[in-house]
Amino acid sequence: MDRKRHPPTTPSDLHKPAQHFCNASQMAYLAAGTQGTPVLLLHGWSSFKEIWWSTMLALAPHVRAFAPDMPGHGDTPLMGSVQMRQLAERAVRFARARGLSRFVLVGHSMGGNVAAELALAHPELIERLVLADPATQPQDMPAYTRSYLGPLGGWAALRTSMALARPLDLVARYVPHDHGGGLVRPALRRVAYMAQHDADALRALLDGLFANPIGGRLAHIQVPTLVVSGEYDPLVPQPLSRQVAQAIPGAQYHVIRGAAHNPMDERPQEFAQILLDFILPTQV
Repeated sequence: MDRKRHPPTTPSDLHKPAQHFCNASQMAYLAAGTQGTPVLLLHGWSSFKEIWWSTMLALAPHVRAFAPDMPGHGDTPLMGSVQMRQLAERAVRFARARGLSRFVLVGHSMGGNVAAELALAHPELIERLVLADPATQPQDMPAYTRSYLGPLGGWAALRTSMALARPLDLVARYVPHDHGGGLVRPALRRVAYMAQHDADALRALLDGLFANPIGGRLAHIQVPTLVVSGEYDPLVPQPLSRQVAQAIPGAQYHVIRGAAHNPMDERPQEFAQILLDFILPTQV
């Protein structure tokens, strides 16, 4: 059995993501595509819905794609949703408000933790699951990923980092969402977005992430799953993502060469192709 290739379509105004707000879940979101399988994209800690822009352009001709700002990010208020299970329930509320009775779920980093929680709590909603550089085992991540959590210097370090990043917006605002990939320009854009978030919300969410190791429960995920890892990911190194794939029954594993922690932003074409090959029906 060979899988039919679904190459990303050349971007057009017709496929550009549009901004919306969901009152039921109080989540700002992007939407693209008008037909086909629904795909829900959950970004990671300190990220933003626009990080999925290139992915959505590639998906829109084939599926209906939705990318919300996670609680505490962008225009989505935190509303006390600081535990990963609470974020998962907000995502469920969003999906139901959009009429998504069954959908493909894609989660990156912290969003991967949330996606795994959602798949465990509501397997009936998930058609397929994609975990990109998932932070499902935060206790095993490199020690420097906890630098913002220290009881004394962590809070100051986070605020200082955000303050130093704000001037980068003068440059980053000229980086288009559909930038074509790479490392430098996408990183500038990501740092500038992080500086716009609320520090209190980010700190609370980081606490919630590190308080929720779910590696021991991954074996209970019973939906078709793909785990994607950036070749040079410094936050969730390849061995951790590989462990996630090994823990989930039948999961596939794929490494994106040349990518770090944000393959959808650093190697957008490769990431989109992998996604399309996994989520669209196979052809006999």
